[in-house]
Amino acid sequence: MTEIIGIISNPRSRRNRKAAHAFEVLIGNHPEVRHRAFHEVSEVPECLRELAAEGVTHLIISGGDGTVQAVITELINGKPFPDHPKLSLIPSGMTNAIARDLGSTERPMRLLKRMIARISAGDPGERLERTVMTLDLGDDGPVIHGFLLGAIAFYEGTMLARRKVYRLGIHQSLGSKLSLLLSVLRVICYGPGERSGFGGERVTAVVDGRGGAPQELFLLVATTLSQVLPGIRPFWGTGPGRMKLTTITHPPRRFALAVLPALWGRPRPWMERLGYCSRRVERLECDLGSRVVFDGEILETDSGPGFRLSVGPTVAFQCF
Repeated sequence: MTEIIGIISNPRSRRNRKAAHAFEVLIGNHPEVRHRAFHEVSEVPECLRELAAEGVTHLIISGGDGTVQAVITELINGKPFPDHPKLSLIPSGMTNAIARDLGSTERPMRLLKRMIARISAGDPGERLERTVMTLDLGDDGPVIHGFLLGAIAFYEGTMLARRKVYRLGIHQSLGSKLSLLLSVLRVICYGPGERSGFGGERVTAVVDGRGGAPQELFLLVATTLSQVLPGIRPFWGTGPGRMKLTTITHPPRRFALAVLPALWGRPRPWMERLGYCSRRVERLECDLGSRVVFDGEILETDSGPGFRLSVGPTVAFQCF
């Protein structure tokens, strides 16, 4: 069966803005490809419904992590397609952690051109599966489906990156790694607190129905991806769970000695007793009151009882 290709794009994504003319030319040369662009997340459902009505069977998502999250969420919650389309990603955003985890590091227009050619020729590409995480903010809104959640120091590091690094025009994995380095150096030099901008928060976390005692946390990060950044895999726990969860208690003890082993997922024997904990889980309930970062999107939790994070369905991607 010949695939009908559809593209949903976020023209405000950084790399889409830079390649806007090249994108228009490429789409103009392929009138058989259906394309919808959205400027607000609220427009995603209608874009997907229109692509579904046009019979699209292979959907290409062109944007950053937030775009992938918005599209995957609507595909799961809204079910606009009678049959779930094949999915491919074009890394067109600022960090593109999801696409990079699938091995996509090529420039967007070059990848998109090759992708259209190979799909049109009947090449299915390589199928890679990732399990999504389902986030419920407890605010009576719809659940959100994504792949990487971070809080406390993760959130502060994200905001530091936006203030200090991304404004210099340094993006992609280089910008993220420089931001991580800057965050680590601030904590090492100034310690946790106001001077460094990295503090802690008193949190009650229930993991797979166990726990519930309040504790001071410095960092919380959870994902179903294999890495946070290229070479950065701060997970080492075992167990049957499909979601990787790492927490660090506040204040982080022997941080200068622990940070690299933690980031590389190679803990020292003494780290767990000092509050560096990693495990594989299925569910996390947390009364966190500060904001969380979910696939690069800043989400409020202080209007409700915190959040509930659980393992969701598995999504397949076709990689070229």
